[in-house]
Amino acid sequence: MCRGVLLAGLGAALALSPSIARADATYEMTLRTTDTLVGGTVELEQRIVVGVKGGRLRQEATGVRAVVTRRGARYEKPGHRLTLEETFADARQQRETQLAAAEKALGIASREATPSLPVSVDRTGERLSVHGRECERVVLRSTREVVVVGGRGASRTETGPSRFVMTFDLCLAPHMAPLAEAQALEARIADLTGARGAPQDRELRVFARRRDVFAVFELMHRLLEREQNRLGGVALRWERVFSGPGRDEPQATLVRQRGEITRIEGGSLDASAFELPSGLTRDPRSAGGEKP
Repeated sequence: MCRGVLLAGLGAALALSPSIARADATYEMTLRTTDTLVGGTVELEQRIVVGVKGGRLRQEATGVRAVVTRRGARYEKPGHRLTLEETFADARQQRETQLAAAEKALGIASREATPSLPVSVDRTGERLSVHGRECERVVLRSTREVVVVGGRGASRTETGPSRFVMTFDLCLAPHMAPLAEAQALEARIADLTGARGAPQDRELRVFARRRDVFAVFELMHRLLEREQNRLGGVALRWERVFSGPGRDEPQATLVRQRGEITRIEGGSLDASAFELPSGLTRDPRSAGGEKP
């Protein structure tokens, strides 16, 4: 789930812009996630540094992954991931293959409507400061009732609908020049890899048709991200909470993610940082991601 958590963190921070990247920029964030959708509890703490130079993106994440089993045993493992985004055809093809297979298995027609959820938007009027930058607190909230089946996050098929709630507690700031380049490049990468537009609508239909808790999480998460993007600006600090039935509790916190941007800078970046480090080879199964 490490890659998914990283992308979720980036999505939480950025409201995408359609402009074209032309300059260098870098920013740093911390991300803390607690996930109980697996057999035990997974805690992930990361420091993520994102850099953009011209038309290239560099993401480096370091941190610790801790797992607590249902019997109370705990173990930790440090992690390091370096992602250099350059070519995207393979990623787009892989996404298309997976989507086509899922649509066939679930009997989803291309004419089906894109799923939607009612989302409440509370612009609280609170003005906060995150590392010297002013932002406005905004809370997004949505609920979904669905009959879930056994699988990840559910030990058995439920006889009636279960209620799930997702909340985004954000501190939004206006667009900032040093982040505009990274926003533009991530938007372009999302288009090239099929992560936005029509392919994303197809993914939403797949998650809506499935009945496991993980699919409920993905559907609600992505739809609330869309609502966040409509608000515009940059989330300097955020907390995302997904709750629902779990471990014999009618309402439990299943996933909690806290993050904040700790540094934003503009200026020239060293081009060598965007090249493959010495001693590593590219994984042909990825779209540019490399891991030492």
